[in-house]
Amino acid sequence: MEKNEGENFLTQKYLNRIEELENVLSQMRKRENETEILSLPWVGNLGQWYWMVESNQVEFNEKKITNLGYETSDLPEKVGFDFFTSKLHPDDYKRVMDNMRKHLMNLSEAYEVEYRIKAKNGEYVWYYDRGKVTKRDENGKPLIVAGIVFDISKSKAIEIELKKANEELQRLVITDDSTGAYNKRYFLEKINEEINNYNRSKSKFSLIMFDIDKFKQVNDNFGHSMGDVILKRIVEISQENIRKDDIFCRWGGEEFFIVLPNTEKENAIVLAEKLRSNFSNYNFPKVGKVTASFGVACYGEDDVMDKIIKRADDLMYKAKSEGRNCIRY
Repeated sequence: MEKNEGENFLTQKYLNRIEELENVLSQMRKRENETEILSLPWVGNLGQWYWMVESNQVEFNEKKITNLGYETSDLPEKVGFDFFTSKLHPDDYKRVMDNMRKHLMNLSEAYEVEYRIKAKNGEYVWYYDRGKVTKRDENGKPLIVAGIVFDISKSKAIEIELKKANEELQRLVITDDSTGAYNKRYFLEKINEEINNYNRSKSKFSLIMFDIDKFKQVNDNFGHSMGDVILKRIVEISQENIRKDDIFCRWGGEEFFIVLPNTEKENAIVLAEKLRSNFSNYNFPKVGKVTASFGVACYGEDDVMDKIIKRADDLMYKAKSEGRNCIRY
């Protein structure tokens, strides 16, 4: 079953149960003694509840509380709406309250929300809650809200694990395994986005390309495992010095690119010089000093992707041919 179909199926199932609940309440309203409403039949895996808005009295199937580790003896004499809202996860509180407020104002068909609520042992349990105003006064003011609640912790745990797995899969797709930098595929994707931004708003971006000098000698003299250590440290130093929106990528071998959104060439040169200095001043274990050569290019009116990449590449090789451990732009 597709996700949307599954969601629609569950929503319809809950709607049917709400309708059943409303029918029960309709019969109860005919009774003169309002306290008889306490005998609501069990619905859902935690049961049902209703809230008398004016008196702020909440009645519910006791499983809603025992599921959280409470005994009925733990409850105050009068349970109000705030008894439950005070136990909401801080990140969910505003969303839940806004959802209920919107429905009370008759701006939505139902109060429907997922939230975390604190159990007696301090852990949070996921609930799905759906309710509806079943009675309003002549001015439209809500008098009774009735609903059903479900413990969805197991399905939520699966959903969270799937989300983590998808995020990890996405990370692997766009990340270089050896260094943790973004890979060439992601670099091409992001530079294309920056070109589209430039075409829309003329927002300039710059590229820094650098290559570690004499890296083959490092591998030959100290082994490829030490070469990997140096590559990872170079990536770490670079990531420590770039902005959150900058994109640091491994092009291949010991060559790297940095995409700098909203950046003029002059500011890109400043960053390149900072990186060059940090690399050359760092003392790598067993190896000592390692340097890199840099090329800096800024996207212009007549540029295309291949053109700016080649220009940065040519400038980087010019830096190598003119002594290494320097920047050309």
